[in-house]
Amino acid sequence: MKTSLTLCLLLLLTSCTSMMNHHRMKAAQRKMLATRTLQQAGQWEEALAMAERMQSSVTKSVTSAPKQKTATGVEIDLTPLLTAWEKGPLTELKAALQKKDATASTKAFTSLRQQCMSCHAVLGKTPPVVVSEIPN
Repeated sequence: MKTSLTLCLLLLLTSCTSMMNHHRMKAAQRKMLATRTLQQAGQWEEALAMAERMQSSVTKSVTSAPKQKTATGVEIDLTPLLTAWEKGPLTELKAALQKKDATASTKAFTSLRQQCMSCHAVLGKTPPVVVSEIPN
């Protein structure tokens, strides 16, 4: 009985972590869209603040469960992907927003979206990332 209870609790906690990560990534997607909307409206400081909130959601999601199983069951460490995302397109986006550069920030959004889609593709998540408002 005690073993069954422990197993049920473990499954519940695992499910909660997975659900929490799902919600964080959905929040990150909403924040990405909000960042883009603010950028397009010329609200540069607000866009930068929203980009930082987006980063927080993604970082919390990955660091809470850095090793994930792909759709084929292979375990992958997402930490290097997060680092590449933070040092690459996210840094480019923040720099462009700070400079209030519409062209560079649009390019950075495209790179950011591609990086998100790549990570989701590695994990076999479908649909990958739906961000139609950001150009391909």
